[in-house]
Amino acid sequence: MRRWAEWLPVAGLSALLVVETFFDLRRSMTPSPWLWNSYLIVHLLAGLACLGLALVRRRAGRFSRAGWIVIASATALMVYCLVSAAVTPRPRVSWIYVPRAYLVVPVLTAMATLLLAVALVRVLPAEPVHRVLWWPAALTLACAFAQWPRSAVVHGSPRLATGMGGSAVVHVPLLLATGVALAAFLAGWRRWWSLGLTVIGVAAVVLTGSRSGVVCLVLAGVVVGLQWLRSRRAWLVAGAVVIVAGIVVAAVPMLHRLLNPTDELRAKNLETALGVWTETPKHLLLGVGSGRLWPWYAFDSHLLRTPWRGWVGTQWGAALNSAHSTFLQVLVELGLLGMLLLIPVVVVPVVVLARRLWPGLRGASRPVPDTVPLIALVATVPAFFLDTYLLKNYGASLWWWLVLLCCLRARRRRQGAQA
Repeated sequence: MRRWAEWLPVAGLSALLVVETFFDLRRSMTPSPWLWNSYLIVHLLAGLACLGLALVRRRAGRFSRAGWIVIASATALMVYCLVSAAVTPRPRVSWIYVPRAYLVVPVLTAMATLLLAVALVRVLPAEPVHRVLWWPAALTLACAFAQWPRSAVVHGSPRLATGMGGSAVVHVPLLLATGVALAAFLAGWRRWWSLGLTVIGVAAVVLTGSRSGVVCLVLAGVVVGLQWLRSRRAWLVAGAVVIVAGIVVAAVPMLHRLLNPTDELRAKNLETALGVWTETPKHLLLGVGSGRLWPWYAFDSHLLRTPWRGWVGTQWGAALNSAHSTFLQVLVELGLLGMLLLIPVVVVPVVVLARRLWPGLRGASRPVPDTVPLIALVATVPAFFLDTYLLKNYGASLWWWLVLLCCLRARRRRQGAQA
């Protein structure tokens, strides 16, 4: 019974991810326009439940020093974002002023998502990452294909998308789930099932048609290959996979966009954003205010109708309805101070990964399989330049937080020193 109780949080997480894959929790149970989205309610309640369980348990999981640095930096960033949203002048879209509540609620949802990830990782079993997250990863990948026909109708596009996000952002949780599956395969855990999941995970990332997703996938594949593929046969298999992927991209029309790196709308959005940021010293240091340039939640909640191609007329000129970049949103709306708080969140996992890979780079030994999910996570950092995570896209962000914090848990003594 104690063993079953320890794995109950894994079952709950698996069920939650299935729901988030099939259903868009950005919506509310009430008719539009809504203020309180389902992500906020579900993540907050689940986070509080896990937090209570962590307080009751005597042997709740602990984080390494690197883990606490990430948690502290992320919490400070979100608190600053919340204060900024509460005091910044209300944004104006055309002639309509957006209510302040629509600036505050998305930040609260991001905080609830972080709370859920931290509390949940505290109560997950003290097992390797590939064992703890195997079922969540397997169900995320399997359900992504199961709901594909429905999402194609809803989005009006054959590109793979799920309730966790559209085809432009969902590659992040899919790649993280693939990393977990590959780690399990390398560790010999449910070996052939894990290999099958790895294959369909790679296919899922490609089928999103996301150029960012392909870049992240290739980056992760190169790092994993340098660490594990040291035989001639392994390199031949990897080369065959690359050739087959190239043929698929060339043969499937919806994937031809992968060969076109240009995007005029994002370029114009970047031009407007940087012009606003450099307008005054205050904007440089503290930003223009959370949600002031990109009040995206007003569009997601159907308070305002999303304009054609997401092109919005703001008081500073034309911009997209969303920053489409975590780094750009933080830099412009929260300034250099916000960037200082965000940098540890993305740099600490890179440093931890480098430390874990260093013995292998010197040829001393190969890294443990559970390094693979961390490789996949670090490989998703370039996606932060092209779409908004952590402060938006909460389903994908939950996966990112879970993998990061699981990889930054304090290691047991027999596994070596802490990260």
